[in-house]
Amino acid sequence: MHFLRFLSSDLVVWAFRFWFRHFGVISFWMLFAALGRAVQMRFFGPISSPLSISLEVIVEVARIVTLLAIIGCGSLSAGIRKVAGIYRSNRQQWSDFGRKMRLTLRQFWPVLLWNLLVFSLIAFGFNRVNGLLADHSAVLPFLKKTGVMQASATSMPIVFFLKNLTVIPFTLVFDYTLVRWLVDKRGVTNAYLQTGA
Repeated sequence: MHFLRFLSSDLVVWAFRFWFRHFGVISFWMLFAALGRAVQMRFFGPISSPLSISLEVIVEVARIVTLLAIIGCGSLSAGIRKVAGIYRSNRQQWSDFGRKMRLTLRQFWPVLLWNLLVFSLIAFGFNRVNGLLADHSAVLPFLKKTGVMQASATSMPIVFFLKNLTVIPFTLVFDYTLVRWLVDKRGVTNAYLQTGA
């Protein structure tokens, strides 16, 4: 029983629940990144270098905004305030953060490794499904037949569009989950992993 508690996938489960709870907000902001990346990958055909650079800026800004919305639990303004508050932390607070993270890692490093493994398998599954949808479905022929997509385009624009709506936002949520867990486990894990509430 002592060993099994370290095989808990609570971090991944919490990340999924968080993602589903704020799915609308996260997907809204990531849609800008998804569309920008699809156009960069020649969904509508070749584009100029200035446009490609502009789209790259849009993609990265959209991801940053998404991360801020995640930190703010669905609220962009709350996320900005939280990040600003972190940077206003004094030396003692930063020391406390570091101490909590080291303590969590020392006590529960198997939990971290197990959840990283589970997350990696899920991310691999997302990527496989995205590839299958783009390469082995009626989506690509339909888009080309209707003239929505450039006839000479490959499946890569669809792959990257789907990645920006699935595996990338889930990765951002999981990263937030890890940091939150390392600093304060109470908001993430169940009773097996809590050392004191």
